[in-house]
Amino acid sequence: MSFSSDIPLQSNQLASDVIFDVKKEEFNDILNIQYRRIVDSVNSKEGAYYLLRELANFKQIFTLNNPQKNRNSYRKTLDIISLNGGVIAPAATATVAHGISNLSDSVLIYCSCKNSGGQLFTLVYPDAYIDATNAVVTNISASNITQAMFVAEYTKN
Repeated sequence: MSFSSDIPLQSNQLASDVIFDVKKEEFNDILNIQYRRIVDSVNSKEGAYYLLRELANFKQIFTLNNPQKNRNSYRKTLDIISLNGGVIAPAATATVAHGISNLSDSVLIYCSCKNSGGQLFTLVYPDAYIDATNAVVTNISASNITQAMFVAEYTKN
């Protein structure tokens, strides 16, 4: 049974209509194949935790100049307002240490914000970025940022 006509989606889905006949001679072979498919599917699912610490997100990123070699990806979420000591005023910049060691390449970086007017918005580069030491967020809103969840996904050396 297929869940989607989209081939990339099919590659990470498990069939729900497999029937195991324990009396068949090839039962063990079929069971081993199905088990490998389950392991491959589960192990390649993205971890959806956004916690205030570094986590493996179970994404695999190809290597430039060697696309057959994949690298692990990690995610770290920062509560910028708590780490910055309060709101971020209009046109102000908050710079906080991210604590990521051996940072290699960024994969995805954004900051999900809420301002004092209750508006929700997302900041991306150049208004949200990381360097080797810090996460940097610049308020481009007309009012104070009262909530700022900074998310960085990256590879490590």
